[in-house]
Amino acid sequence: MSLPLTYLEETALNAWPGLLTYLYDGWIVRWADGYTKRANSVTPLYPGSGDLDLEMKVEWCEQFFRARNLPAVFRLLPFHPDAAALDHFLAQQKYEYLDETHHMVLDLDEWDGSSSKRAYMLPGRSGLESWFRSFHELHPGRVDHVNHLKIVQASLGQKCPMVLMVDGKVVACGLGILQDDLFGLFDIVTDEEERGRGYGHELVASMLDWAIQAGASTAYLQVTIGNAPANRLYARFGFQEAYRYWYRRQND
Repeated sequence: MSLPLTYLEETALNAWPGLLTYLYDGWIVRWADGYTKRANSVTPLYPGSGDLDLEMKVEWCEQFFRARNLPAVFRLLPFHPDAAALDHFLAQQKYEYLDETHHMVLDLDEWDGSSSKRAYMLPGRSGLESWFRSFHELHPGRVDHVNHLKIVQASLGQKCPMVLMVDGKVVACGLGILQDDLFGLFDIVTDEEERGRGYGHELVASMLDWAIQAGASTAYLQVTIGNAPANRLYARFGFQEAYRYWYRRQND
């Protein structure tokens, strides 16, 4: 499997959009009122024109976020031609290094798992809203419900909000986004009191099975390197790293 890395990035950005997006000389500047770094950061994705000074571009981004009462955050991709220079410059400006992350992919033609009868895809608008409520019950630390829902609703592609139920109770849930033949997994969470019982594996297997039936050929996800339980889970499915990215956040 060999997909262009920019295509993988474009698909993931579409799946988890900002509420505002600006294109700035090859950089994608996104804002979502502070909900998640991914949707409130600058992703240099394409080569710039070469006519704009790096320092000037960073300053423009800082002003963009300052006007919205947020620190500037850069999301750096190792395959971008200016990544090393930009990372060095931001480090000199005392930007904090944060959350090195795997972007992982799985060739679904090589996966032969099956779905669980305890997992359900919740169709339609009411299904998405029901999934959303379940997610926040299982993940009470995510407090910005309004902007989370706006991001999910604005996401491009076919949505697969799925829950796993045991004895009438939702014990795990996740959101899949299918664009073309790429299927992204987002917001995978298991009830804290129910972890270690294989429910996460059961849920993801069912999501992948749904994706295959819907025409997906590749699955992808993004998980921080420090999230050991999630990395072990995805490794068992055969997910492999396509690349890593990391953040630099402006200090006060």
